[in-house]
Formats: sequence, C-alpha cells, structure tokens
Amino acid sequence: MEYVTATFIVKITDHPTSEPDEVWVLSLDSFQMPADYVIKELQALTWLRGAACPAMSQISSQQGITNWGASSSSMEFVLAMSSNGAGGVAAVAVAGAVKALYSKLRERSQGDRWGDVVSEETAIAVAKQRIASQYGVEGSNLVPSRSETDAGNRSFQFAFSHPDGRSFGAEVGILKNAPTCMRIWRQVAPKQSD
Repeated sequence: MEYVTATFIVKITDHPTSEPDEVWVLSLDSFQMPADYVIKELQALTWLRGAACPAMSQISSQQGITNWGASSSSMEFVLAMSSNGAGGVAAVAVAGAVKALYSKLRERSQGDRWGDVVSEETAIAVAKQRIASQYGVEGSNLVPSRSETDAGNRSFQFAFSHPDGRSFGAEVGILKNAPTCMRIWRQVAPKQSD
C-alpha cells in the first residue's frame, strides 16, 4: 500500500528575491491527485483578478519515496508569487483564492476531517517550526507575545517577537488529529524617523 503525504506551500512576496510577506501551508495525508493537476491549480492562483497577465511566480515540486519497514511517499509543491504591491482588495482576493484551492485539495485526501483540538503548546511548536523554516530564524528565539484560540474553527492565532526586532504571526489549525500551520506572516518594524 502506498501512503502519500503532501505539503502545499504558497509564498506571497513583493519580489521573488525577498522574504515572503505571507506563507500559506497545508499538509495532507493519503492525498489522491496527479501532480500535473496540482501545478495547473497553482498556476491559476497567479492570475490576480483583473490582471492583464499572471504575477511573477515560480512553482516547484518534489517527490520522495521511503522504504524503511513500510513504504511511503511524499510530495511537496511550492508556489512563490509576487504580490506586485497588491494590497487591500487584491490581497483579500489572493487569500480567498488560496483558501478555496486548499479546500479543494483537502477534499482529495483522507485528511479532510478536523480532529480534536491539540494543546496550545503543540500549536506554538508547529508555528515556530514553520516560521523558522520560511524566515531563517531559530525557533527557540521566537517569543510568544499574543495568543488567541478560536474554538469554533478549532484554530489558534499567535504573534511572536524575535530579538532582531522582527515580529511574526501564525494561524494554526487542526487537520486529522495533527496540527498543520495554515498561514504564517512577518511584520516589518516601522522605520524610525530622524
């Protein structure tokens, strides 16, 4: 039996060479969809509403197979996309499109049922790990500064401060009894005036 885990990462940035402003992450178990279809769905996200051409973007995918006792495979898809300075309504539209795509992808897996809420400590650990992987900071240096629990949506929202002055945020949800970081972002410190 082949057991497929899939991770989908959408990075929104001002320019392809800069750190992402926002990252959407979804991890699924027993995912059933051809890679070509996923790539087409990710490409569709780059056409911002009303735009004459797609946003600057890069899509990458990788697959892995593990044979250690039981066989399993994994897939990861990453879309890095320029926001082209899109703010306000355009940013809301991009967020809505990502949520809709992730909902569609979730339906193609066995990981589509929300499980029981995990502890806040576990959710914080997942958030720190995701922030560290996307922004090149040590997770142990991230200090929680705010925490909110949304029992209705079975999710947590956190704010973290870092010793270098940067602030980060994370929204962590529960998917099939395991936490999955749904969205992380960085907050730029306001510039000091002379």
